[in-house]
Amino acid sequence: MIHALVAARKNIKSVMVLDMLMLTMIFGAVFILALAVYAIILWRRVWQTEQQHKQQRAAQKKQLHDDLVVLTDSFISEQMPWAEGCIRIKVILDHYDFELGMQSDYRVLHQVFDATENIPTHDAWLALSSAEKKPHERHLAELELLHKQASVQAVQQLQSILKAS
Repeated sequence: MIHALVAARKNIKSVMVLDMLMLTMIFGAVFILALAVYAIILWRRVWQTEQQHKQQRAAQKKQLHDDLVVLTDSFISEQMPWAEGCIRIKVILDHYDFELGMQSDYRVLHQVFDATENIPTHDAWLALSSAEKKPHERHLAELELLHKQASVQAVQQLQSILKAS
C-alpha cells in the first residue's frame, strides 16, 4: 500500500512537472509570438519612414532640377550678374548632384566660387561704401574676362543635360 502511495505521489509530481513544463512552453511560445508581432510593427514603421524619406529626397531633387533649369536659362540669357550666376549654379549643382558638379567640365564654376569667397554679400555688401566696393568690382570684372567663355560653355552643357533628364 505504501508503495502504491509513493508511486501515486510520483505520478502526481510527474504530472504537475509536465503541466508546469507545458504551461512554461505555452507562455514562452506566446511571448515569442508577441515579440515577433512587435518586431514586424517596428520594421513596418522603419519601411514607411524610409519610403517617406525617399519621396522627400525625390521632391527635393526635382525642385533643385527645376531651380537649375531656371538659373541656367537666366545665366545664358544674361538676366543675372555673371558672378552671381556662377556661384548660385555651383552651389545648387553641388546639392543636386555632387558627382556631376565635380566633373572637370564645371571646374570653372568652382574657380569663380573660390575666387569670390572673400567678397562681402548681402547686407555686408550694402554696408560698403562706393570706394570699398571698387576693388571687389574690379576683381569681378577681371574674373569675368578670364572665365566668362568657359563658364558659359559649362552652363550650356549643364543646361543640355538638365533638359535631357
